[in-house]
Amino acid sequence: MTDSIESVHIYSHFTITADDECPTSDLNLKERILFMTLVKSSYGTGSDESQNFISRSIIIAPDYEGYGVTKDLAHPYLAQEVTARQMTDAVDYGLKLYQKQVDDNQALHLKSDWRSFGFGFSQGGAVALAVQRRLEQQGMDKELRYRGSIVGDGPYDLIATMRYYMEDDGNSFDTETDHRKGINTMPMFVPMIIQGMLDTHPDMKSHKLEDYLSQQFLDTGIMEWLKSKEYKINGIHEKWYEQLQEGFEANGRTYTKEQMAELFQSPQEDRVWAYLSKLFTKPFYDYLCDASNFDGVPTEKGDACKDLHRALADNGVASGWQPKHRIQFIHSKGDMVVPFSNYLSFRDAHPDGEDVWYKIDDSVSPSDHIAVGTEFFLLLCTLGTYGEVFQWLDQDPAATGIEDLEIALQDNTLGNGSYNARFSNAWYTLDGRRLNGKPTPKGLYIYNGKNDVY
Repeated sequence: MTDSIESVHIYSHFTITADDECPTSDLNLKERILFMTLVKSSYGTGSDESQNFISRSIIIAPDYEGYGVTKDLAHPYLAQEVTARQMTDAVDYGLKLYQKQVDDNQALHLKSDWRSFGFGFSQGGAVALAVQRRLEQQGMDKELRYRGSIVGDGPYDLIATMRYYMEDDGNSFDTETDHRKGINTMPMFVPMIIQGMLDTHPDMKSHKLEDYLSQQFLDTGIMEWLKSKEYKINGIHEKWYEQLQEGFEANGRTYTKEQMAELFQSPQEDRVWAYLSKLFTKPFYDYLCDASNFDGVPTEKGDACKDLHRALADNGVASGWQPKHRIQFIHSKGDMVVPFSNYLSFRDAHPDGEDVWYKIDDSVSPSDHIAVGTEFFLLLCTLGTYGEVFQWLDQDPAATGIEDLEIALQDNTLGNGSYNARFSNAWYTLDGRRLNGKPTPKGLYIYNGKNDVY
């Protein structure tokens, strides 16, 4: 039967600062075009133009906590486990609501072989990975017939992101940008990240925002603006630009134009960049400047800087798990907000899976973050290209792992280095996951690129 739903798309939305930007309030034009395209023909062989608006797929696009009906609550920004749990709960509830419409003959039924995909950009990219991790670890991927994710320019590694701000001088990843050491080109994200850690991480309960952010930066009103959920990102930039041009008074303190120029610079009127030496408190800035602090994740508790370091590390999704389904990354090497090092962190944590378990499309380089967002949605709308990506995600890794791995071994395409150095004496599961050594449970494995019973 062609009039049926073939796929379910789980959409994790990008960072917003105003409530009227959340999915249940409004979708911007790029999202609307993408949703219409996916719903029309994201998967399957049907292409009949007479099919109605929901003839192919359904999309579940939940609001994050702190927006929509929960707008009076704090948004747990980049608290990945919290958000992933809420997203999967919303997906479960959304499917039940949809089934009720089906039972009432108000919606098309799901095909017996329907499948689901996840996708998202920026914050949504990281959330989509966190959702995939949760689905797989909780065994919910089977129930949802989950096939994999398409993610764009996401902060999968918050430590790598912070190190980029401190260290990049406009020449990372063989790409020239306007970024310079100690600059942040989207300053409102920093307090959002820190507040999210304060609100959700158990080791952050004894600390406060003033431990990390300077009085001058807080006096700009940033936390009040974020809490109100009335201002979009451009609106916040405009308010900062006005302060930069005129100075301002707040909380009994006066800041001159010259003092504001020590905190902010403006490469153009609708953008304001921040100097991290003035945005952060001196103790935290000094901690960030010492690269040796990031040789590992601190274990001792009670220190404000080390506790935030650990909270940021704990909320990464680049490492610490082995995906069971495929992932298509889209990331720009010129992104100055969410740097390319986020993808590299994932790649380095899964060195034997590139082009088999995950792929990278960096053709959006050297665009910066906002421009990449537009390109991300347009790419997904170009089904002549990304239709093939959905097909690739849909392949069952358990069924294709041996074939893909053997091809990769023959072509030496899994990462860099010779076959002998990377794959000799290596054991793999049937779905292509490399093991640390000879397996303990008896069964069928891949050893030295060949099937072996143990």
